[in-house]
Parts: sequence; structure tokens; C-alpha cells
Amino acid sequence: MIWKILLFLLMSAVIVMAWVMPSPMNPRYSLGDPEAYRIFYFHVPQSWVAVLAFIISMVYSIKYLRNRSMEADMKAVTACRLGLLFAVLATISGSIFARMTWGEFWNWSEIRIVSVFILLIIYGAYFALRSAIPERATKAALSAVLAILFGISAVFLVFILPRVYPVFSQHPTDSIIDRGGQIAMSTEVGIVFLGALLAFTFIFLWLYNISVRVAKLRSESAEEV
Repeated sequence: MIWKILLFLLMSAVIVMAWVMPSPMNPRYSLGDPEAYRIFYFHVPQSWVAVLAFIISMVYSIKYLRNRSMEADMKAVTACRLGLLFAVLATISGSIFARMTWGEFWNWSEIRIVSVFILLIIYGAYFALRSAIPERATKAALSAVLAILFGISAVFLVFILPRVYPVFSQHPTDSIIDRGGQIAMSTEVGIVFLGALLAFTFIFLWLYNISVRVAKLRSESAEEV
């Protein structure tokens, strides 16, 4: 119980500090109102958690292919569901940021937006496949293969591709780490960002644990019936 209280206090502190501390963007380099960049404290952690969830799904998918454990399949699909949820949240917060800084909710020339859109499409296909195959073992095996391929794709699309082709991105390219590999954030911004990153990560792990327990109960109930 104590960790839940600490998590509540941490998230509350992040929300307050995100508005009390100075904007994470220097007004000289800002596109639009610098205050809009405060969404950085929520958008980036949401994106990070989405990729973390997809990586966890990939890990359990590998475990499933190794030992054919249906529990591993259940943990993999649960991680995918939460990953897709946080990817949607990241898309929404990113669109809000785009509207406030670029004047439009969506821009197909922005490589990060397109990358997240591709993630939404491929993981939507993942769940479409699962719903289309009635045989449980076949469904789990094909889903595992896709989750492994998509997990690698998620890391590439979110972390690598935008840095390979930065010319196609309007996002700040040195908001966390600059081109020289040095920390670009001020101490104040770093404290709030790290707090947000930890808070969103622990919220995800909490939701994941609850979702796995619920899925196990449903599975046990189905077997009893």
C-alpha cells in the first residue's frame, strides 16, 4: 500500500512541477508559445512506456516460442494492449503539441508522427490477427512471431529512424541529449522529466500487474466452465 501512496505523491509532484518550473524550451528556439512545450513532461514518458510495453511483449513472445507456455502468451498480449493504449495517448498528446506549435494536429511530413502511426497500424493488425484465428495454439504462435518483429520495429521507428533522418522532423532534436551526446536539459527540467519518466513507468507496471492477474482469473474461470 505504501508504494501506491508514494506513486500518487510522485505523480502529483510531477503535475505541479510541470507547471511551476520554467518551460523546458528556451524561448529563443521555440516554435510558438514556449509554454506549449510543458507537454514534453507527459508526451515523452508516454512514448517511452509504449515502447517498453512492446519490448516486454517481445520478450514473453520469445519465451512462448521456446516453451509453448500459454501464460507467456497471455503476458505478451497483455503488454501489447497496454503498449497500444500508451501509444494512443502519446499520439493524442503529440497532436495537441503539434496544434499549439505548428498550427496543425497532423503533418504527414513529420517522421515521428508517421512512425507512431505505423506502430498503431501494425499493432492493430496484431490484434486483428488474434481475433481472426480461433485455435489457441496457432493464434499464440503467430502472435508471438509478429510481436517479436513488431517489437524490433517499435524500437527502430521511435528511437532510431527519427535520428537517422532528422531533416524530416520538426521535433526538438536535442531536448534530452544533444548532438554531442551530452545531457541537454537543465537541472530543473531534468528533475521533472526524470520524475515523470519514473511515475509513468511505475503506473504502467502497476497496470500491467493488475491486467495479468485479471487475465489469469479469466483463464481459470474459463477452464472451470
